[in-house]
Amino acid sequence: MRTIYDTKQLLIACLSVITFIQSVSACPCNDITIPKDGAKETNTAKGLAYSRTSAYKKEFDKAIKDARSTCQKHLGERKVAIVSDLDETLLDNRRFFEKHPEFHWKDFDVWVNDAKAPSLKKTADLLAWARKKGFAIFFITGRMELLRSGTIANLVNNGIAYDGLYMRTDGDKSPAEKVKAAYRKKIEDLGFKIIVNIGDQYSDLAGGFSEDCEKLPNKIYFIP
Repeated sequence: MRTIYDTKQLLIACLSVITFIQSVSACPCNDITIPKDGAKETNTAKGLAYSRTSAYKKEFDKAIKDARSTCQKHLGERKVAIVSDLDETLLDNRRFFEKHPEFHWKDFDVWVNDAKAPSLKKTADLLAWARKKGFAIFFITGRMELLRSGTIANLVNNGIAYDGLYMRTDGDKSPAEKVKAAYRKKIEDLGFKIIVNIGDQYSDLAGGFSEDCEKLPNKIYFIP
C-alpha cells in the first residue's frame, strides 16, 4: 500500500519534471509546425496596437533571453552561427504599416530602398554580443534579390555587422519554409553549426537545420 511519504515524493518528482520542462528554452526547428489558421490571428491595425503592449514586450524579451542563454552554452566553440530573419525580427517596419494599412509590394519596395527602417534594439544587441563572442551572423530574408542594395544600406545605416545575407531569388514564389530551410542547409554545408534560428514567423523557423528556434511576436501579418 502506498504511504503518505510515497505520495509526497511522487508529487515532488512530478513538480520537478514540470519545472524542468518549463526551464528548457531550446525548440528544435524539426518540432516547429506552421499553424493553418495563422492568418486569422493577424490584423494590421490590431497587430500594430499589440506591438505597443507589455504582453508583446514580455514575449519578445523572453525569446531574446532564451536565445542568449542557448548561445552561452556554446561559447568558445568553433564555427557556430546564428541565423536571423530581418523584417519584424531585426528591422522594424511599423512606420511603413502605419502609413500603408493595405500592403502592396511596390510601396514596400520604396520603403526598403529608402533604407530608413530602425532596428529592433534587443535583437540587434543580441546579434552584436554573439558576434563578439565568435558566432557568425547570417540573415535569411523573404525579400527579393532586387532589394539587396536597399537592405544592405539599411543594415549599414543601423551599424549592424553580419557575415552573410541570403535573399529570395527574384520571382521565386516558393513557400517561405522551403526557401529558408534550404538556405540554412547551405550554411551548415559550409561547416557552420546553427545554434539559434530567430524569426517572427513560424515559416522562418520550420524545416530543421538549427539547434534552437526562437519565435518573436508578430500579429501584424502572417507568412505561411
